[in-house]
Amino acid sequence: MVPKKQCIYCKHTYVSGNSKSTTSMRRHLQECGLFKKAQGKKIGFLNFDSGKNDCDAFEGFDSNGGYNQMKIREIIAKMIIAHELPFSFVKYQWFNHLMKTMNPLYEKVSRPTITPDCIKVVDVEKKRIKKTLKKAEMVSLTSDCWTSNQTIGYMCLTAHFVDCDWKLQKCIIGFNELAPPHGNEVISDGILECLIKWGIQDKIGAIILDNASNNDRATNILMSNFKEKEKLHFDGLFFHIRCCAHILNLVVQDGLGTIESCLVKIREGVKYLRKSSGRLLKFGEIAITLGISTNRSLWM
Repeated sequence: MVPKKQCIYCKHTYVSGNSKSTTSMRRHLQECGLFKKAQGKKIGFLNFDSGKNDCDAFEGFDSNGGYNQMKIREIIAKMIIAHELPFSFVKYQWFNHLMKTMNPLYEKVSRPTITPDCIKVVDVEKKRIKKTLKKAEMVSLTSDCWTSNQTIGYMCLTAHFVDCDWKLQKCIIGFNELAPPHGNEVISDGILECLIKWGIQDKIGAIILDNASNNDRATNILMSNFKEKEKLHFDGLFFHIRCCAHILNLVVQDGLGTIESCLVKIREGVKYLRKSSGRLLKFGEIAITLGISTNRSLWM
């Protein structure tokens, strides 16, 4: 029996020799393609390149054709953030089985490892957006406030601008918790703090808010602040714009209030029919008799 060894990369067997030396192993590794691809794979901190586009070619391999575990971790972190997956996603059995099948060199990533990777991705994206906003000449804002089921107030701030290629861009630059009560000073301070953090406090052209009284007073505070610094575009003529969707919603709600008694009767009728399958079946037969389409179900 000739003693043989098996390569952990390509699973190829080779004669090891009786002298227990590593000459045969080194000779095989010089010809092993999978071993050459594995070279350069190091364990350490992620070093993301924010200049690359997410739509580029697959980044799991470096320019020399070797497998890069750090790039794979970066792509997994971006996938978790983009699809709102839990950090424990990297522990899923079939996910790891898929990755291992696609490339035997893949190393399983733990939850404590992927968590700082996701934070690193967010920090890199913040730096990229900050550089993009720095090149913009004027930025417009849209903001909205609401209260969650836990009675916690939040404010979301979105920036709209035209980039160097004359393409309209938008990105969320603030998603912060607001201290109660949500008065005019709290809203204005929250917006101004976010603008200073991104360095665009001197580029604001307009801000769109809901048609509420506290938003009116908040914009007045911001406008007076910008006027003192002489950084107000168009002399503040288009600084505060009321949200058209919110105004239309108020109009519709006012109109529905006029016919509220009729809507209550319709809802009660639908509720009565949906409580019994027999009633619903009989209602469908009557609708077919009258030539009414039954493709859609009843909604309250």
